[in-house]
Amino acid sequence: MSAVVGRGDKLIRAGREWKCCCPFHVEKSASFYVNDAKGFAHCFGCGWHGDIVRFVMDRQGCDFREAYNRLANDDLPTWAPAERAKAIAEQRLEDLAKEQDARQFYKVSVPIAGTPGEVYLRARGITIQPPDVVRFGMVPSWRDPESGDWGRKRPAIICGAQDATGAVVGIQRIFFEKDDPRRGRKDCKLSLGTIRGSALRLAPAGPCIVMAEGPEDGLSIMQEGPGLPVWVPFGTSMMPQVQYPPQVRKVIIAGQNNTPGRVAANKAAIALADLGLEVSFVWPSSRFDDWNDQLRGVANDG
Repeated sequence: MSAVVGRGDKLIRAGREWKCCCPFHVEKSASFYVNDAKGFAHCFGCGWHGDIVRFVMDRQGCDFREAYNRLANDDLPTWAPAERAKAIAEQRLEDLAKEQDARQFYKVSVPIAGTPGEVYLRARGITIQPPDVVRFGMVPSWRDPESGDWGRKRPAIICGAQDATGAVVGIQRIFFEKDDPRRGRKDCKLSLGTIRGSALRLAPAGPCIVMAEGPEDGLSIMQEGPGLPVWVPFGTSMMPQVQYPPQVRKVIIAGQNNTPGRVAANKAAIALADLGLEVSFVWPSSRFDDWNDQLRGVANDG
């Protein structure tokens, strides 16, 4: 797939993947990742996801038949089955190692009550007691790709990403600006482990669940909302990838009040409907960009 994407977009090696600026929306930093072993590409900015045929269809504006013919009649590099199997196995080993690291960080984290993590949430107007999957820990924010050594430990909220069985298979680390949780501003959010297909479950599943973009929005909705279970898949584009238990029949997308947020929410709704789920939307008041802004009364410029 990288051979096709790389014809029109400059790819940069990123571990076992390739990355570039997304061909489907304007951005300054690369968020479009191509994985040859898995045979798909994904944009963490706009949420585009697809295989090589879908890429040609959307990039060239053609239908399936034309995209297939263009690929079939071109001289593209191909992988032998043994090569692909080896690449997939190597990728899986790498994923399992990251999952193990995520579990270890989660294991050494502590309940959030009485920690700097609670201070951060209070600064964001969140006063409810989060479930135990929202924790606090001293963890690194980076790792040396050459030596494998982790950087210095920093204070962070640790959000457990759970798979279909409820097991924690990944984490999202929320680091504070200048390591000061009293500011109520995040420095960055970094995921580790298996995030795709998992979610931060702020409550057990029910027939209807609310899906929020990020942990702060999810907790804000729990604090002000109608009492429905709230899950956070760490990005709107990740919502269709979540492994939903059979009792879930309806998903309410709690969208963000800006153009990218509405586009991403509508794309997710189409994909969720294709899974046979009933889908509806709920939005913050027009004066606010997201649910945490609404909770704090921080209006947008519009």
